[in-house]
Amino acid sequence: MASDAVEIGLRGSVVRDPEQREKQRREILSAAARVFARKGYETTTMVDIAKEMGVSKGILYYQFRSKQELIVATRRQASGSAADRLEEIVARPVPVTERMQAALRDLITTNFDEFARHVILITTNLGLDAEHTAIVREIERRYEHLLAGLLREGIADGSFVDADIRLTTFTLIRAGQSPAIWYRPGGTLTPEQVVSGVTEQLMRSVLTPRADAS
Repeated sequence: MASDAVEIGLRGSVVRDPEQREKQRREILSAAARVFARKGYETTTMVDIAKEMGVSKGILYYQFRSKQELIVATRRQASGSAADRLEEIVARPVPVTERMQAALRDLITTNFDEFARHVILITTNLGLDAEHTAIVREIERRYEHLLAGLLREGIADGSFVDADIRLTTFTLIRAGQSPAIWYRPGGTLTPEQVVSGVTEQLMRSVLTPRADAS
């Protein structure tokens, strides 16, 4: 009689409940993202993340071999999800100006997402070796290429100002991520006001006078 398939953990032990392991993995990623956002990558330790979860660091090492592997996993989830959402926005059958506005709103909203904030606050190469930096950059380039494609489409049909696409792409991304640095809860602006206000400003920066007036 054939035996049931089993999954082997990182340290060679049998994983008897894959669903529980996946749930634990998600909890680790959430805790790591919070700590990375608060303390930065270099000063964060696996012990810090374990304390955030209320578990021993052995639980973390059961799922991840190193802190580098862990931050790549958090960034893959956050940046990968952002690229998935942008891909869906780009494919919508509506004018390019509406799609750009939706893309910028989504980008700016990530400033207020607890999981995504660490992507904004930590540079990709800070403390990472070349192999792990390359993995993260590959994920981020997908987002950049999608946003650049929107710009290219808008320039071609006269909706957007004819400017250097690479320069504009990175300017929009950095400006859209800036509230994570300067926004403080309890101030005069609500998160929704920040999202709407920054979206409007960035849209004005790319729209041609003709498109802006329409």
